[in-house]
Amino acid sequence: MNAFEKVVQFITEKMAWVSMVAVVGCVALVMTDVIRYNLMHEPVPGTHELVELIASVILSTSIAYVTFVKGHVSVDILVDRFRPRTQAFFDLVNSIISLAFTAWLTVGMFIMAMRNLGYGWVTGVLEIPRAPFMFLIGASLGLTCLVLVMYAIRAVIELRKGVGHGA
Repeated sequence: MNAFEKVVQFITEKMAWVSMVAVVGCVALVMTDVIRYNLMHEPVPGTHELVELIASVILSTSIAYVTFVKGHVSVDILVDRFRPRTQAFFDLVNSIISLAFTAWLTVGMFIMAMRNLGYGWVTGVLEIPRAPFMFLIGASLGLTCLVLVMYAIRAVIELRKGVGHGA
């Protein structure tokens, strides 16, 4: 399980770096747009589209990392008071429910991406294809599913052992 966790950690950290670079790019684009508008009274063409697409990259590539580091909102105040096996049980139930919803979203996103690819849908001004961004979102959700599977396996191991601090 350790090697699997290290691989998942490596991939999620690299995706987080993509997200960080996208944030810097988005900030640079918006600053450029504001400065150009104030100096030349003309915005950068397609800024809204680019910010929308960059935002999809930022959000999708960071979700697996946030799930990996358990950076989401949780009710640890209550669950931390339980015994380790009870904590593991709640972690398992939470992982399975989260995995079911995330898998459903992943499949839906790939279906939507294939539809966009088939129709050749592009953005309005710059005519950038939307499908690659949707595939990235789907792949990121798939990676999030992998993280949730890892936590479910960890919870099962802790349930069987009866030791640990909760997954």
